[in-house]
Amino acid sequence: MKVRTHLIGISSAAALAAGAAIMPGFGVSAGVSNGSLSPPPFALSGLPAMTRGSSDRPALEAASFGAARRSSTTAGPAVGPNVNVIGRQDVVQQATINGVSVKTCNPGMETAQNETTIAVNPGDAGNLVAGANDYRLYEPSENRYDASGGFYRSTDGGASWSAGFLPGLVRANLKAPGPYESAGDPAVAAGPAGTFWYANLAFDRTDNANAVAASRSTDGGKSWTTGYVFKTSAADGAKLFNDKEWIAADPTNPDVAYVTWTEFFMGASGVTSSEVVVISRTVDGGTTWSAPAQVPSSPSLGSGDRKNTSGSTVTVDAAGVVRVTFEATSNGHDWVAYATSTDGGATFTTKLLAIIADIPSPLPGATYRDDSFPAFGMDGSSLHVVWSNWNGTNARIVYIRSTDGGATWSTPVNISGSSGDQLFPWVAAANGKVYATWFNRAPGGGNTYSISGVASTDGGGSWSAPVTVSTATSDVSQGNRFGFPTCAASFVGDYSGITVDSAGVAHSLWTDVRVERSTNTDPGGTSQDPFTATLSS
Repeated sequence: MKVRTHLIGISSAAALAAGAAIMPGFGVSAGVSNGSLSPPPFALSGLPAMTRGSSDRPALEAASFGAARRSSTTAGPAVGPNVNVIGRQDVVQQATINGVSVKTCNPGMETAQNETTIAVNPGDAGNLVAGANDYRLYEPSENRYDASGGFYRSTDGGASWSAGFLPGLVRANLKAPGPYESAGDPAVAAGPAGTFWYANLAFDRTDNANAVAASRSTDGGKSWTTGYVFKTSAADGAKLFNDKEWIAADPTNPDVAYVTWTEFFMGASGVTSSEVVVISRTVDGGTTWSAPAQVPSSPSLGSGDRKNTSGSTVTVDAAGVVRVTFEATSNGHDWVAYATSTDGGATFTTKLLAIIADIPSPLPGATYRDDSFPAFGMDGSSLHVVWSNWNGTNARIVYIRSTDGGATWSTPVNISGSSGDQLFPWVAAANGKVYATWFNRAPGGGNTYSISGVASTDGGGSWSAPVTVSTATSDVSQGNRFGFPTCAASFVGDYSGITVDSAGVAHSLWTDVRVERSTNTDPGGTSQDPFTATLSS
């Protein structure tokens, strides 16, 4: 499993000394409690008891995963119009954050949005909230436009959208009341009674200060308040940093939410010495959060098991069962790890579900990075996991499911076909319907991709043939360079998003690079925009 050094900002001198690549994305950040560096929340001998189920051993090695059973309807789900969520708002000159007017990007400046996430109001299928790294706010200390938590709201099922920036995250011209220079890794979750949660990492590029943030809306995503789950000082940031956070909303209580992330502990040489996934909970609407507790990475900790543990997603069901999936290294392999808690995240039981064969980063012929982190979806007791798996020559989307709440799991199958490469998958389910979408790179595709998807109407037992979701191809080679004109690498985010509403209609959200900019002051002439489309079956 590959350790990611992200850069919506790389900020620390220690990271640079360790040889971190300067590429746009999400940046080195750090996490300690009470202003002082802390060790992992549990010593090895103090980890909660863990069990290993009969289904934990992978049934097949990565290269031999069979094809999914196709349903009798092979045409695939119907795809709705492609909608640009920001509506070309890169030309807007002003934005308002907490009532303060701040400068946004000029035409042709850094206008990207990437790393998309989306959720739907469980009580109102027309109410969608999405998020992305949004680079339209100017940061004077960097003399360029940088990422903030962009939020996008629809009340008509995704046909039209309004947009804004989360308050309390970034300074934005030193006018907005946020303490940090940049933010990223957005994650959106929907709770009851019109509540939405939005997790972010916030950080400074010019030093190591950073935090895990959680914003909350109680009016369907129209307005937001921002709190902080965990902060670290600039002094401690070079020794320990946080990354890859995710958030889950309790479906029965609008005041309860969970956030997971990875703590990366840095050794004396600046190289990661260990990584652990941790979890924190709020029961008062985000006013306070519990101290981070470790989610154990494997049933039997062995040599190296606390390294290479990242990419977590978290969910919670109506009974209060918390589920966390992530990629973990154990016994010389990378695995899909699955951890459950029935006591609010205080203790966990962990299983290893299947071996992951990490895809190369970047893929041959591409310049944007990728990953094989698993994505998780839930529909009652039916659980669904997808990831991008390397078969020796190409990347394929692999799927497993459980129909009994996670007690047993199916054999991994390939749901994406046999041509080109497939990466950045996401999965979501409701009312017995399961949808998965991903980036699809044609054979020899280089830096170009489209968006594809599949549907299942029997809870994942069989799948439609893949359909093309995007109506245009994205060419990252022509995209912007995030203020680094000589940077050879590109960045499209580390994941995509999909959600399913109460009517069983899916809403896919992805980073799209089809739109020509009105003015070009950066190499290439296209802008990254969040696009969405519906899938119905």
